[in-house]
Amino acid sequence: MGVPVVRRYTSGTPSALNVFANCTDDETGVATFLILSPNAIQDIVNDPDPTSGYRYEIILNKNGMQTPVRIFSTSISPTTAGRMSYTANMSAGNYIWSLAQRAGTLTATSFIVKYAKPLN
Repeated sequence: MGVPVVRRYTSGTPSALNVFANCTDDETGVATFLILSPNAIQDIVNDPDPTSGYRYEIILNKNGMQTPVRIFSTSISPTTAGRMSYTANMSAGNYIWSLAQRAGTLTATSFIVKYAKPLN
């Protein structure tokens, strides 16, 4: 079993509310990542927490198709006692995180994902 890996993803300033755009891995500088063997998402958290009144929706795409993984920034605040922990299994494929801002002045944001094993 591998050591868990943490990655930070950032979306640029959106062009408009409710428009999904790809997020970039802060470590590699690219948006897509390839999984060759089974892996899992162990947790996701805002980094930093969005300002009050700002809301974001995050989705995970695999091989160009949307997966059932859908996360809302209001539920992944590191400062909230009721924060939800998100977990999901991942099979081999090409993945990309996408984000849409739902409320607030158009602003870039970031989030952190903890994976069960290192990414390829």
